[in-house]
Parts: sequence; C-alpha cells; structure tokens
Amino acid sequence: MSGIDDLLAESNDRWADAMRRAQGVEDNGLGEAVKTYYTRYFPAGFFILVAAGTIGGSLAFPGTPERWPTFLTFGFLLGFLGALIGGLVYNAKKVVPAAKLGRIGVLLSLENEEKKQVRRQIAAKASIGPENLSAARAAAVQLRKGLATQLVLAPLYPLIFIPQVINLALRGDSLFAWLMATGVVVVVVVGVGFLARDFRRACRFLTRTAEQTAPGNAPL
Repeated sequence: MSGIDDLLAESNDRWADAMRRAQGVEDNGLGEAVKTYYTRYFPAGFFILVAAGTIGGSLAFPGTPERWPTFLTFGFLLGFLGALIGGLVYNAKKVVPAAKLGRIGVLLSLENEEKKQVRRQIAAKASIGPENLSAARAAAVQLRKGLATQLVLAPLYPLIFIPQVINLALRGDSLFAWLMATGVVVVVVVGVGFLARDFRRACRFLTRTAEQTAPGNAPL
C-alpha cells in the first residue's frame, strides 16, 4: 500500500504546484482582441498598403501600363511587411495585455497523461473534475493566449506566396500559379480553422466553468 500512497502523494504534489501557478491567471479580453484585429486593423491596413504600393509604382513610372503586375507585386510585398510589423505590434500592445498568464506554464509540473486529461476537459471530451478546476481554467487561458498570437500572425503565410504566384502567371504558367494559389489558400484556411476551433473551445470551457469559480476568474 505504501507504493500506492507514494504515487498519490506525488500526484497531489504535482497538482498542488499547478494550482499555485494558476493563481492570478486570467483572460481579460483575448477574444475581443482577436476579433478587432480581423475585422478592423488587418483588412484595412493590408489593402491600404497594397493599393498604395501599386498606385505609387504606377505614378513613379508613368506610361508603362505593361508593368502593372510588377507594381502589384510591389504592393503585395509592402502589404506583407505592413502586416508583419503591424501583427507583431498589435500582439505586443493588445493581445499580450489581454491576459494575465503568470511566469510559468500551469501544466509544466504534470505528467503527460495528466496534461492530456486537462486538454481533453478543455476540448469538452472529458468530464470536468472540480478538485483541479482552477488549474484547468488557467491552462485554458494560457492556451488561448498562444492561439491568439498564432491567429494574429496566421494571415502572413499566404501573403508570402502571392508575389511568386504573380510572377508565375507573368511567365505564362497561369495554370500552375492558380494551382499553387489554391493549395496555399486551402492549407491556410484549414490551419486557421483549427486554430479558431481550439480558441473557441477554450472560451466555451471558461464560460461553462465560470460559475464554479470566483467571479474574478470569469472570461471577458
């Protein structure tokens, strides 16, 4: 029996560490920060920069309408750089302050099976144990923060390939260019879809469990 007691004591110690790390971890508006980025800042900034780069190139080299694809490529490169810099700044200024994460990962002290169990609870694939709920909620907040950063930077990936697609089309490889563009869009859409799904799952977990914890831990 001493062996079982030792295992239980070790498990209790691991969860006690997780519970201590969970103190003060809160979601203070990650969902709103991601929504605002996708509905306001990214689309407005990107299309303005693409238009500015394309129009600026045509004004700098007037009388050369055959070069408009080159100007468009320059516009997309400018849009990519703007989205990269803007995304990093937005993440630092808006996403990071939208959550209190603590200094260490809540689940760091747990074993792999215990971590998997918490993730299954967050994904609504396992029942929620009230004894370790605070640790699970804090883990969900930390998960949402990581996913929020990925979602802010996700639009950059297809933008990298757009100039290449334009160049392929200019060389007459229009079919290959369209296939490449379609493939990139499908991969990115699927990837972003999985990120958004996990982001919403963590939000729903926090909402479901808010009534079982102190009001200050409820997601905003």
